[in-house]
Amino acid sequence: MRVAIIGAGISGLALAYYLQRMGIAYDLFEAGSEVGGNMRTLKKNGYTLEMGPNTLQMNEELLQLITELKLETELLPVTPRSSKRYVLHEGSLHPVPSCPKSFLGNNIFSWEDKYRILQERNVPPAQIENETIAEFFERRFGVDQVDYLAAPMISGLYGGDPRQLLVSKAHPELKEMETKYGSVLEGMLQKKKRGVFQRAFSFQKGMATLPQAIADKLISLHLNHKVEFITRIKGKFIISCASHGDHDDEEYDKLVLALPAHQAAELIEFTYPGMSAALQNINYPPMAVVHTVYNRAEVSHLLQGFGALHPWEEQTFTAGSIWTSSLFEGRCRPHEVLFTSYVGGTRFAEHAHLDESSLLQQVHQELSATYGIRALAPVFQHMHLWPHAMPQFDLYIEDAHNMAELLESEGFFISANWHAGVAVPDCVREAKNIAAKINTRAVSRTIAE
Repeated sequence: MRVAIIGAGISGLALAYYLQRMGIAYDLFEAGSEVGGNMRTLKKNGYTLEMGPNTLQMNEELLQLITELKLETELLPVTPRSSKRYVLHEGSLHPVPSCPKSFLGNNIFSWEDKYRILQERNVPPAQIENETIAEFFERRFGVDQVDYLAAPMISGLYGGDPRQLLVSKAHPELKEMETKYGSVLEGMLQKKKRGVFQRAFSFQKGMATLPQAIADKLISLHLNHKVEFITRIKGKFIISCASHGDHDDEEYDKLVLALPAHQAAELIEFTYPGMSAALQNINYPPMAVVHTVYNRAEVSHLLQGFGALHPWEEQTFTAGSIWTSSLFEGRCRPHEVLFTSYVGGTRFAEHAHLDESSLLQQVHQELSATYGIRALAPVFQHMHLWPHAMPQFDLYIEDAHNMAELLESEGFFISANWHAGVAVPDCVREAKNIAAKINTRAVSRTIAE
């Protein structure tokens, strides 16, 4: 059996790694000259800048992978001072409550709202088809200010609209808490008690460490091999590459697309037109990642925390900022602070498409107003635009998910964040599961023969 994998982001790399360990022949094709996809670290002017995820949350599959790659000494946990998270409310930063006392003392919600939120434990679970995150929070917590409640509770910057994102797809852990514990608050309490895999981390040299370590182990990784066409003849997949090299027009028993939806759609337009059409409907709003450095002495805010999220009601220019220099030592010079800000997403897509000079200036102005920064200009600024940032798990993604499941019977698999979930641990888990499926079918085929 031979497997073709297209795309050397973390999903494709992890899948190739697991197949290789199982002794299954594969070829991993990557159009570019580098691996990692969105896990990209830039070293510039002495700064360590992440273009994609800044931190990871450990799970069992990721821990095992890191151990097998012997990367334990490269792990870099977040600093203790970064434990607090903040949310912007009426122009001011408020710490996200971490216990009942701090929750009762916050100024974001009225006493009536606080009482209703605490009654969430008494709300019975319900199964509602296509329930959005906003509808889920309104049903369970009964407050109008959904963004102020949801933003601190759901991890990461999706760049999406909670009134469109499906809770079962975008944040299934919330539904799991409701089902298992009868309460989101109780589920979060139990999760905090376990705490084994909850500490965020990075790597000493940045996130690119992980994909590069996997790539270094692979024997059949082909960089600068852009796949232009895929055909299926007599149950075999034929891969045609632009390079016309030694892997052009080869036959494979299984095909795995580890690509963003819009790229995958182009490749299978003629082979699987229905799936291609479904993929084209998946929404990827643009997102600009902006790194901004100031002298510590010119920043009034203490920055003792992880960062701050900006709910939509605040009508800010950015979706929020991570206080990168508070998370990790060495990302900038000791006398400086480094912000990683996010501009764009579903609600403010037009902001991401501003010219670079205007965008950087507006980020500086907003940071100055929010954090009491006296500097007329930053010490350093850098912008990276993702024209298609993160897939949105809304109603439009349902068809693609359903078709992907059906096509597995033909030996066609998906290993990508639009299917697994946007978090890196989810992508690694799905890659391991797909490798197991392929291996099971390979064993069954051998026994049958």
